[in-house]
Amino acid sequence: MVKAKKKKKEPEPELDVTQSFENVKVLVQTERSTEAIAYIYLVYNDLVKKKYKKPRLAHQTIREYAITCVNELGQKPETVYPFIKKIEDIIYGGIEPTNKELNFTIQLFSNLYNEITGKNLRAASF
Repeated sequence: MVKAKKKKKEPEPELDVTQSFENVKVLVQTERSTEAIAYIYLVYNDLVKKKYKKPRLAHQTIREYAITCVNELGQKPETVYPFIKKIEDIIYGGIEPTNKELNFTIQLFSNLYNEITGKNLRAASF
């Protein structure tokens, strides 16, 4: 009887957030700050999907997905909820975000990035 070789699980490539933040920078430079904030949220979604294999379902709101991330994936509510609140305020509030709000959102994302990956994020400020 021949033993089957165990396939080594190759490490998954990391999400390139450096490139993502270059895209954010372009959106800000072209005066599309609300889209930049929405893009930062999509990067968070990609991180969660890649790390936990838990994509946001089509019927879930941003808030419902955040609750799922906290309850099922063990993310800290004190890092997830302020980030989601800021995203909702900007996307649904109809106000063009200032550089200060953009930088604050990036800081909130950086905290989440560190929690999810264990690494520090070096994102540009605006």
